[in-house]
Amino acid sequence: MLFLNMIFLSLVTISCILYTYKNRSELACMDGMIIAMVLGAMSSISLGLNIQVYLVSDLQSATIIAIAIGMVVGFISGKLVSLTASIEGVMAGVMGGLMSPMLGAMLSHPLGLIWFLDFAYIFVFILIVFLVKEARQAFLEEAMELEKKTSSLP
Repeated sequence: MLFLNMIFLSLVTISCILYTYKNRSELACMDGMIIAMVLGAMSSISLGLNIQVYLVSDLQSATIIAIAIGMVVGFISGKLVSLTASIEGVMAGVMGGLMSPMLGAMLSHPLGLIWFLDFAYIFVFILIVFLVKEARQAFLEEAMELEKKTSSLP
C-alpha cells in the first residue's frame, strides 16, 4: 500500500513537471519560482513522510533521500523557467526534506497524515494548473496588445 502511494506521488510530481515543461515559454520568472517551490516542497514532504514510514528506524537515510528528492524535483521544475526559480525550488526541497522524516518519526499512526498530504498534493496540482492557465492568458493578452501596437504604426 505504501509503495503504491509513493508511485502515485511520483506520477503526480512527474505530471506537474511535464505540464510546466509544456507551458514554460508562457511562464514568467515568478510563476516558475512558485511552481518550483511548490513541487520541491510538496514532493519532499509527501515522499519523505512515506519513506520514513517505510524505513521506520533509519531517520538519517529517510532525511537524506527526502532532501535529495526535493532538491532534484525543485531543480528540474525550476530550471525549465529560470535559474532563479531553480534555486528557489532546491531550497524548498531541502526544507521539506528536513521536516517530513522528523514528523513521520514522531507519529505513532502516520497513515492519516499520509492521506491528508496526498489530497493536499492533488489540490496543489490543481492550483498549479490554474496558475499556468492564468499565466498563459496573460501572455496571450500581452502578445495581442503588442500586435495591435505594431500593426497601427505606419
